[in-house]
Amino acid sequence: MSALALAIVITLAAAGAAYWFLSGDGIRLALESQAGAWLGQPVRIASATGQVFPRLGIQLREVRIGEPAKMTLADVEVSTSLRALISGRIEDADVIISDSRIELPLPIAPAETQQAEPRPSAAVPPIEIVSVRNIALRDIVIASRGREIAASAEAALAGSQLQLSRFVATSGRTRLEASGTVALGPRIEARFDAAANRLDLDELFALAGAFLPDDTSRREGSDRPSSHVTAHISADVASAASVEARSLSTEMTLDGERVTLDPLSFELFGGTYKGALQATLGDTLEMRVTSSISGLDVAQLAAFGGVPDTITGRLSGNGTFSGRGPDVGTMLQSARGSGSASIVDGTIKRLNLIRTVVLFFGRPEPDAPPGADTFDRMQATFSLAQEVVNAQEFSMRSSDADIDGRGSLSLASKALSGTAELRLSEGLSKQAGTDLVRFTREGNRVVLPARISGSIAEPRITIDAAAAARRGLRNEAERRLRDLLNVR
Repeated sequence: MSALALAIVITLAAAGAAYWFLSGDGIRLALESQAGAWLGQPVRIASATGQVFPRLGIQLREVRIGEPAKMTLADVEVSTSLRALISGRIEDADVIISDSRIELPLPIAPAETQQAEPRPSAAVPPIEIVSVRNIALRDIVIASRGREIAASAEAALAGSQLQLSRFVATSGRTRLEASGTVALGPRIEARFDAAANRLDLDELFALAGAFLPDDTSRREGSDRPSSHVTAHISADVASAASVEARSLSTEMTLDGERVTLDPLSFELFGGTYKGALQATLGDTLEMRVTSSISGLDVAQLAAFGGVPDTITGRLSGNGTFSGRGPDVGTMLQSARGSGSASIVDGTIKRLNLIRTVVLFFGRPEPDAPPGADTFDRMQATFSLAQEVVNAQEFSMRSSDADIDGRGSLSLASKALSGTAELRLSEGLSKQAGTDLVRFTREGNRVVLPARISGSIAEPRITIDAAAAARRGLRNEAERRLRDLLNVR
């Protein structure tokens, strides 16, 4: 019994000594000094209180980092083994940070670039942080330039390697869960796997830009190595500039201010998108997009663009575009680029192409089949600038007529303009019903010049009668000349 009593007394004495040691100003000042040297910022700890059970540790209250304070950690609990602590080490520790707020950008510099603030006690014992088996963040708010992220995390630290087992961040409609590794050093190297039930790219780019260092610190620290982050990101639903996509998957690389999504794929308007995106973040967003789309439902696209019930078919194409602006929506308005597109098996409602031709030539034969504003294929090569799409080459193939021309579409007003050449099918050419057919025929088909006008909602094709007459007179003159010369 005496041996047991002695053991209890020794244990209680050791626990009391440890509690006294951890609760004293010495350990608090040591933590302030070494944390300040590591972060390159002054660190103040309001109080340090020791704990014995369930594990030897220390609770820090109101930890403030920076002058003025940019990080306020309301409650920090650190626990470690007694043997390691006696040897001046924090080893296999547990760290819990709760109810805290971090204001960014925080100008943290390597320790050697900062003049460490002298501490009042030369007897402050050094403490070496060797490993942390668990780091828990609970109810942490990270703020920068008017934007906030609510975060929680579970991680472990071994030397300079941070293993992130779970990280959850929410901001606006964006919620992201991630895991991965972070190598801490002069240059932060990180690799994550992240998934989101919903991802708002507007919010994501704005947040990334908000959490970059400010312009002054970037200029002053231009020789400092930037962070390098790579991540595989997937999302059930993603949105950008009010366009909603599904099943997003991408490999993201973040290197300082530059972010790259390559490859990038998602489902959109019943079809698929594959491409790449490069952006430069900051107060102004600059972006370059390389895209390839396949099988988009044109009816859905037209409805989204504010012109429902106008056109159908399946759209495929590719292009390269760039733009700049404070957000994705403004950047799209300034976009420039070029590409090609085709729509197959579609209709253009209210085009009334055949009715236009019939009225130009007169009534068709009584048994003439009705024409339809359907087409087999429509394709174009185009350029985009100042919200105007210019089609340098445009063609449409249908059972009634083939159209070749050029034109433009204003994305703001939806207005159409252009010129085209209509080549009627052989069947419709036979049905035209006036002597003018003889003048406008090329081979077995009638060819007519036309003008394109109206809007996407109300497109109009009108026959250019003057141009048709000039062509007819030229064709007739050429025909009579051949007859005169007996040339067939």
